[in-house]
Amino acid sequence: MIDWWSETDDAIVECLRAAGPMSPEDLAGRVGLSVSETGAFLAMLMREERVRIRIVDLTSEEEARLNCRLISASTP
Repeated sequence: MIDWWSETDDAIVECLRAAGPMSPEDLAGRVGLSVSETGAFLAMLMREERVRIRIVDLTSEEEARLNCRLISASTP
């Protein structure tokens, strides 16, 4: 099991080295993981100071949810 983790870590780091910055979705496709799995690996690699996470954005679903909340709060 440990070999799989190390191999996956190394595959992610090598992919980023070779191709440069990319979205977690693109990275997941290149290394053959789900976006959720890639996110978990990126969090571990970030803690180890092997990668940087520089941009985080809301999903369109979360933006819509927040907009509905704001509209509801402003309506008397």
